[in-house]
Amino acid sequence: MKPPKVFQDKSMRRDIEAFLLGGSFAAVGVYHFIDQDFFEAIVPRWFPNPTFANLMSGAAEILLGLALIPKKSRRQAAWGLLILLVAVYPANIDMFVNDVGFETNEFGKTVRVEGTPDVRLRNFIRLPFQFLFAWLIWRHTKKAASS
Repeated sequence: MKPPKVFQDKSMRRDIEAFLLGGSFAAVGVYHFIDQDFFEAIVPRWFPNPTFANLMSGAAEILLGLALIPKKSRRQAAWGLLILLVAVYPANIDMFVNDVGFETNEFGKTVRVEGTPDVRLRNFIRLPFQFLFAWLIWRHTKKAASS
């Protein structure tokens, strides 16, 4: 039994992958605005303005994620997303090195807690996943084969 045509056509698979990746980045970008406390708590303490970092990275995720979907802007969006992943990677390293966890304070705000027990493995697992996302995105920096 042959797989459905959608899985046989490389161009169609790339389009579906771009849609799923782009949509995922855009959705996470929206959450930067919905749950600002959480995303600001991820920003390393050494960064001078967590609100700016959160809103700019969220906006970039939305714009670049959506731009990854159409073929016309896909390559440029993929390069932009790769740059964004490199720019935010220090936050992932910071979370691992400082055992960053989160809790809700008495005002209902999500706050950063360093030295949290039992988060090291979770924060470590986040590190290689960024490379997986980068690889998936990098595949869209290449020119599509002409038909």
